Amino acid sequence: MHKSIVFALIVFSCSAFHSSLAQKKVKYDKDIFPLIEAKDYDQAMPMIWTYLADPKTAEAPNANLQVGLYYERLVNSYHIISDSTAILGASDTAVVYLTKAKTLITEKELKKNDEFYQDFYRRDLRTGDFGIKISDVQLDIEKKLQSLRNINKYAKSIYTNLYSINAANEFSMAAYQSFTAQYPNINDLFLMAGDGVKDTLTMIIDSNTEIKEKFDEVRDAVSRIGKKGYSPELKFKDITTYGEEGLTSVDFFANDVEAWNYGLWAEDTENVIKRDITRLKSQIVSINQKLKAQSEKINGGSGILDEDPITEIEASLLADINKYDESPLPVDLLSILVNKNKFDMLTSETLNERLSDADDVDYQLALSDSLMQLIDLMDISVATLVEPGITLGAKKYSKLVKNEYGGDVGLIKYRQGLESKLSSARTKWATYNNEYRIRARWGVSEDGADSLYLIPRMDTTYVAHDFSKYYSIVSMKDDSSNTYVVGLEFKGTSDQGFVARVNNARKIVWKQNFKLTSFTYSDSEFLVSGKFIPSQEGSVAAYVFSLVPESKNNIIALSVNPEGEMNWVNQLKISKAPVDVKFNDIVKETIFYTKTEEELENGEGDPEDPGYFVVDRSGNVR
Repeated sequence: MHKSIVFALIVFSCSAFHSSLAQKKVKYDKDIFPLIEAKDYDQAMPMIWTYLADPKTAEAPNANLQVGLYYERLVNSYHIISDSTAILGASDTAVVYLTKAKTLITEKELKKNDEFYQDFYRRDLRTGDFGIKISDVQLDIEKKLQSLRNINKYAKSIYTNLYSINAANEFSMAAYQSFTAQYPNINDLFLMAGDGVKDTLTMIIDSNTEIKEKFDEVRDAVSRIGKKGYSPELKFKDITTYGEEGLTSVDFFANDVEAWNYGLWAEDTENVIKRDITRLKSQIVSINQKLKAQSEKINGGSGILDEDPITEIEASLLADINKYDESPLPVDLLSILVNKNKFDMLTSETLNERLSDADDVDYQLALSDSLMQLIDLMDISVATLVEPGITLGAKKYSKLVKNEYGGDVGLIKYRQGLESKLSSARTKWATYNNEYRIRARWGVSEDGADSLYLIPRMDTTYVAHDFSKYYSIVSMKDDSSNTYVVGLEFKGTSDQGFVARVNNARKIVWKQNFKLTSFTYSDSEFLVSGKFIPSQEGSVAAYVFSLVPESKNNIIALSVNPEGEMNWVNQLKISKAPVDVKFNDIVKETIFYTKTEEELENGEGDPEDPGYFVVDRSGNVR
């Protein structure tokens, strides 16, 4: 049973005995004091209360003293925390009766009733005599009074502070639990933190400071009381796993307390929001505004930009955004603006002078390829501008969405407008791209009579020679976007080889034929291969090789200058297709290898095959 209840029952018992003992005359020295000496307080205390209730004995010095001492012993037996109410009541009672006893006990009382005060019997250190001195009695009572006053004073402060500490901790825990329920992901808390969240974090920090300060006051008060059995210590546990730790309650009335450090968590959270998130959101808004300003310049028609356009989102900014957001709305919005600006620049005749050059086939094909890629990228980003992403993004980046895009509704309208524009752009540029992709594959003569396929062997849509009198074996593009083609020209009974140069507009600049003397190939499968090879500066060299074993001459090597004049043509029989071709720039000789370097070193392969042949600068073979 709680000791405060015991105390109440004692008082009740005392009053109950008053009427039953009133009929009998009680003598203090004969009836009460022997019980006190025997420590039989269950019987003694009701009798003392009756004794003191009599006006004639109410001022009995020792009776008052014994009441004070009895309640002082109760105080010393109580726990400062668990018996907080009882200890305050008992200490108040003890102080009242000890104070009264101190004034009633005199020299006369000590001489008259010295047997009541044997606990104060001691040796005088100055004279060596034994006895009871009024000064010793007064000093002992005063010490007890001082201790009781301290207990009474500091017990209230201890309990009050612990109550406040407990309340502060409960507030912090409730606030933290509310955060974890509303924002299961800590990054969402960081990004969505408004003034309410920030104010609550500040209150948690203040509560943590209050807990530390008041707990120090509790420890100080306990040390001043000097009671044993209660030596409070407070240890804080860090919250390292958000949403998993910090959810259990703590009893600050216990002796040793392990409490969750909500204050440190709140400080760390507040620092991330103030230091990282605020800066990050400011950067996002700033780059968004710059991209919009550049868009206005690009589409203004002046053809003048104040600074180089932003062509990509900085990797560091992307890393920072992705650190806190798995599906970041700003990345999609910024990507749309970056890619739209690129698209608008490429399609602006004032900013892109090459746009109007329809004969620049390579550029027009590369341009339309790039535009289709940009459309694809924008389509991917635009597709994310739907619910619940818009609402969630607006909560995380309220300033960006509200001020730059007109809020949730503005974003929806923005998406709808982009969808319409991208659909139209896709139709237009897909057609354009397809036209130039087809045009890039063919070289056409000025009169339109001849057309050469420029991507042989690499294109599965190769047109069979039934539809063209030319069969391209190999092609090569130089640094000036000229395409050189070597192949077969079908002329009935007198087929010939050809080498041609096609410019960037895919016009045949020239075409030179060469004979196919004893050069056999299959009419259906052709069974020929070829390759452009290293040559001296100012010339283009190549060879074609027949895979038909019966061919008397199975390789034709040739060299031609950029103007279409043939330097030399050689036809001969070799053991197999060249494995490598090198050009010696010092002596201007072309070396064809039919054996690998390893085979040549080890003497491997056909002994009748020397493994190579050389064509000098004049076209002579040795």
